[in-house]
Amino acid sequence: MKIARKPYRVGIVGAGPAGATLASLLAKEGVDAVFFDDGRRPEMVVGESLIPRLVTVFRRMGIEDEVAKLGTYKPGVTWIFDENDKLELSFTAMRGVLPTYAYNVARRPFDDLVHETAIKSGARFIPCTVKLQTGVTERGEVVPQLAPETLALVPDWNGRQPDLLVDASGRRRLFAKLLGLTAKIGKRKDISHFAHYENCEMPMPAGQTIITRLKHGWSWRIPLLHALSIGVVVDKEHAKKYGSNAEEQLEAMIEQNKPLIEACSNRKRITPVTTYANYQLISDQGHGEGWVSVGDAFGFVDPMLSPGLCMAMTSAEMLADAIMQNSPNGWDKAFHSYFDWFRQMLVAWQELVDIFYGGQIFALQRTGTEMSRRFPGKFSMIMQRHFEKNISGMAGGGLTNHPYSKNLLRFMTRFAIYGHKPADFAVV
Repeated sequence: MKIARKPYRVGIVGAGPAGATLASLLAKEGVDAVFFDDGRRPEMVVGESLIPRLVTVFRRMGIEDEVAKLGTYKPGVTWIFDENDKLELSFTAMRGVLPTYAYNVARRPFDDLVHETAIKSGARFIPCTVKLQTGVTERGEVVPQLAPETLALVPDWNGRQPDLLVDASGRRRLFAKLLGLTAKIGKRKDISHFAHYENCEMPMPAGQTIITRLKHGWSWRIPLLHALSIGVVVDKEHAKKYGSNAEEQLEAMIEQNKPLIEACSNRKRITPVTTYANYQLISDQGHGEGWVSVGDAFGFVDPMLSPGLCMAMTSAEMLADAIMQNSPNGWDKAFHSYFDWFRQMLVAWQELVDIFYGGQIFALQRTGTEMSRRFPGKFSMIMQRHFEKNISGMAGGGLTNHPYSKNLLRFMTRFAIYGHKPADFAVV
């Protein structure tokens, strides 16, 4: 049978959540979307605690019910900034802005779900190690291209390059490395160790993610269906003080933190310890003639507030719209707008993360609690709810780059902290 030509041929290098989400959304609109990947992914992947903005992407893809089945319902996040005090954030505070919940998921089944959704939507998956080469356009621009042996795996393309080639290779940043593109790298040079455990006390309310400030760094506890994910994030050099390998370092940090050991004294580790480097990066260039990047291939920020998977999938959503709402002649302008949004979001996320690292948010919480006790009443309650809605909306991914919310937080952390030093609550 003769296959009808679809409007555009889009080749996507990478089949993680960013690449598979893009492939799914494009294929649903009739694009000939082909995504390539060698399938080599670690068994354990960071990014298990999701945020409410992602629920809107799940709904658009038609997979929220499946996500709910393989994950746990997440009502909010609790930050424990010392042994006697904590900040509880309920997603109900963002009612009217975003869904009032999210999910926690083990990444392997979640990533498989997104991948399968892309194929069901009509995208074609080519399992292979992608070979790239550089080419030169008519205008003299050096661009990434699929090598002939990779193009040959899509016979109906007849050896022609796709109309658009997308880098969804994650932190490998294959196009950037091929073209020698530069990037801005953040200051923190942390390392994270994590594993899944049984026989632990699960956070309350059920599904709540717990972030605990450590002596030098922070930890997470993410309740999954059949286990508790426990991870630590510390400076690379400081981690060496806890042991000679990842297992020793993770276990020692759990043992030496009171909230962690109280909840996990009978823990049994059921997975290997997985290690990731934690840093921040934003590329200086994300597109050119006939190519564009998405997700981590363009940039990523510190994982404290769980922005990684959200930015991967929402950037794929934004890129899909830019592709479909414009003709190829309009892609350059559309991609400029897309990367303006992407870069601003990454900067806004990092600013929010820095406020948590710097201790301002916890000093502000202490000030607010004391002011409410001294001046109880309706006005105080209204102000507290207003601030909670904006801060939760930012942390939930809906108001992260909203001018009013950002300026409110900047004003409050600069002028509304009394009697407390942010440095006393900082994550160092």
